[in-house]
Amino acid sequence: MPKIIDARGLPCPQPVLKTKEAVEQFRGESLVIIVTSRESSNNVERFLSHSGVAIEKIEEKDGEYHIHTHEIGAGIQTASASETTVCPAPPPGAGTTVFINKDRIGHGSDELGINLMKAFVATIKDLSVQPKTICFMNSGVKLTIKGAETLPYLQELEKKGIEMLVCGTCLSYFNLKEQIGVGRISNMYDISETMLKSSKVITI
Repeated sequence: MPKIIDARGLPCPQPVLKTKEAVEQFRGESLVIIVTSRESSNNVERFLSHSGVAIEKIEEKDGEYHIHTHEIGAGIQTASASETTVCPAPPPGAGTTVFINKDRIGHGSDELGINLMKAFVATIKDLSVQPKTICFMNSGVKLTIKGAETLPYLQELEKKGIEMLVCGTCLSYFNLKEQIGVGRISNMYDISETMLKSSKVITI
């Protein structure tokens, strides 16, 4: 019986990495690698070909691709996963976090800084490229409270699916926890994890 390698739903390059691991582990065995996109199937096929693993057949059914291999030879040398994998480019803005740690932009005139922040938030909602998450800490949480001039713009962004994480400790410090008007009250762990997992972090 062939070994089943279930790579369904995995993002690029994970299907190829799982296939590489299986090829190195199951010498003398045949494999069936299951993926759920044409791009993943192409990448796995390319990797197997460059590694000298013969493909018996490829079946497409119910949105899945089943790649059947012949028995894997004992002496084959696996190819480089990075050199045989083509991952689609993420859409602009995907994975970007905007980190707002104060209620104004820049130094000098407070009045100007507050107006610049309001203009920045208002502008984001009209851009074609938008962030995945906006995190608010320190006095930046003041932008999210009821009555803030920035609140309508942030609420519109939230309706578009942009995640808003608002520091709960910061809200408590400023006695604003009961006045939050947008976003989810969060903590340092969630905010830090979100930033570390982001492809890009922009600090305002």
